[in-house]
Amino acid sequence: MVKESAGDREAREVTIKKRRKTTTTPAASTLAMPKIPDADVYKNVMEYEEEEASLRDPENDVLLFKNTCDEIRKAMYEIAELKKKNTEQAQAEIAEKRTATSLLFVFLKKLNRLEKFRTKKSRDLLNKEKQQVDSYHLQLQNLLYEKLHLKKEVTKCLEFKSKDEEIDLVPVEEFFREAPEHVSRPEVSKSDPHQLKLARLEWELLQRKQLADQCQQLQEAKEKVAAEIQSKRERMENITPRLNNILEVTQPLQDYLGLPLDKVRKQHQVAYLLPRPLYILYVQADAYREACDKQMTVVVGGDEEEAVRLQHSMAGGAQDLENNDDSESDPELEAPEDLGDRQKRHSRKMSRQDRLEERKKRLLLSHPLYVEIQIKLPDNNHVMISFHYLINLRVVTVKPVVGFLQGFHGISANDLIASQNILSELFPGDDGSESPNTANHYQLSNVGLDHFKAYVPLLGIPYMWAQKLAGLDFMASRPDTGVSQGAVGNEEVASPEVSRASMESVVKAIRHRLKARLALCRQVQAFEAGGIPVLPALRSMFATKFGAELASWHIATWDDYKVASTTQRLVQAGAVTRADNLYRAVINRGTARLIALVAVKPDYPRSPAVFSLNLHWNGEHNSSNDDAIRDMEAEVNVHWRELAKGRGWGWGLLAAQFLRLISCLDIHLEASAPNEFPRDKVFFKPVRGRNRARPYKYLPIGGGIFSQR
Repeated sequence: MVKESAGDREAREVTIKKRRKTTTTPAASTLAMPKIPDADVYKNVMEYEEEEASLRDPENDVLLFKNTCDEIRKAMYEIAELKKKNTEQAQAEIAEKRTATSLLFVFLKKLNRLEKFRTKKSRDLLNKEKQQVDSYHLQLQNLLYEKLHLKKEVTKCLEFKSKDEEIDLVPVEEFFREAPEHVSRPEVSKSDPHQLKLARLEWELLQRKQLADQCQQLQEAKEKVAAEIQSKRERMENITPRLNNILEVTQPLQDYLGLPLDKVRKQHQVAYLLPRPLYILYVQADAYREACDKQMTVVVGGDEEEAVRLQHSMAGGAQDLENNDDSESDPELEAPEDLGDRQKRHSRKMSRQDRLEERKKRLLLSHPLYVEIQIKLPDNNHVMISFHYLINLRVVTVKPVVGFLQGFHGISANDLIASQNILSELFPGDDGSESPNTANHYQLSNVGLDHFKAYVPLLGIPYMWAQKLAGLDFMASRPDTGVSQGAVGNEEVASPEVSRASMESVVKAIRHRLKARLALCRQVQAFEAGGIPVLPALRSMFATKFGAELASWHIATWDDYKVASTTQRLVQAGAVTRADNLYRAVINRGTARLIALVAVKPDYPRSPAVFSLNLHWNGEHNSSNDDAIRDMEAEVNVHWRELAKGRGWGWGLLAAQFLRLISCLDIHLEASAPNEFPRDKVFFKPVRGRNRARPYKYLPIGGGIFSQR
């Protein structure tokens, strides 16, 4: 800032004193002008300026505003220049320019007020137009809503269907052909569709009245026949006590003649309580026993009283289901005692987990009665098979038990005749691991249960042939089981034809399986004792002297079998599965030691045992690194049909394979190291061909010789 001098300060004070002297006092001005109320002055000024704002041109005011700003800017610049001069004349000019600039500021304020008036007026006009637009928009929305409502009403009218359209009237041609003329009125109805519709409705009414009369007549005839039936039933009920008295009197005569009439009659009475599949199984099995197999017995076992209660509860449950709608729709008709019981039941509501457990038990519910079939062999060994029916899963399960078994002992033998193994693979592909009813998978999943196989020890094994015997024919999810086929389809209704077609083949297969499994038990039992049974039918197919000996025979586990180096390819190819019976045999001759892993198929002897060999002699030799061992396995696993000579060979197939294995081992050792293993067998060439094949094939010529294939 420029420092003000003493002369400038004195000039400014003189100017201020002069201005004070020239300023009029309020009292003097009040005496000179008339007194007007402040509110009136303000109102008048506002009205005047508002009118002036409407008359003035806004663009001219903009130019005035710019010019005024320029004049103010110029005056400020001049004042600043005058202040630099710092003279008395400059001070006077500064005061004049200050006054003029103040008047210019007043003019700017007036322009600003005029602009405010214009802005307010424009906003008011804009709000007025907006309100008008909103009003128009609201009217448009109302009209659109009315339009939509009218469209809906029109659509309802177009889609309206009268009750007569739901009536299935007879065709027009049939109507004119059968209806009388006073109803059809062809002279009117053929030309008028409305009259035709009325005539057809009238004819429909006449026909329904006639049918109602016929129904009434048939109902009366039905009641008459029912009355006759009831009278005959009462007569039959009166005859029953007399027949019971006659049977009691003739009981000594029945015992003397050996006629178990009472026992058979009681069995038949209990059989009526069986579910339909088990009833068909009982009838067909008993008929087959009486006609073809006297050594087979068929009985009905279980809790008869529980079966009667179950039958009554199922009948009552169906009746309650029919009356459920009526009882729920009108609760006021219930007795007070029933309401009290219902409140008690509600107060004892089961938890969610308890309800789930109850659903699981209900789903796995088995009928209290079962059919038990005993198939016996001439040596009194037998298998007892009990057939159970799962009510909600609707499948038949089997629980077999082998009986008598004198002279059988050992872990291997007990495992072969165990209930879960004795009937496995009775027909190809039928191991009972899956339920034949495909709906069971979803039923078990809905209640949180695992696969059906997990509940086989509790419920029984659902073999496919068991379903056939009970007349059930589900759509198979695997190849043909070998049982005679009945009707195709996933039908739950048991059919006697299906049971009749399968009964003979299944009974023969079970008896054959029992014989084969007992023969297998004898062979395995002999192996465990360190010996090899030689049946008379097999003596002519092997050499009379063997150099190798069986050192040990033990059961092998599936986990050990599948990880062995010599068996992995068999497992991967599916030649050996978990269902096979696995054994580990050790055969020794001198310094040579042969380890044989044996897999006996469930359907033995229809399928032979599978041998996997590993020879420990001058190193480790197996089929993957030694062609001689591979040929030895082929002799046992592939050429086993050559052993099928003579009567009854099948029961000793495992022993025959084992004898051939020992012969092949002797031939291999004698041909490979004649100095270490003296030759006991007769063969011409120890090796032949590019593959250096050993003479494993036995020819019963003279004392028996061996040659290459």
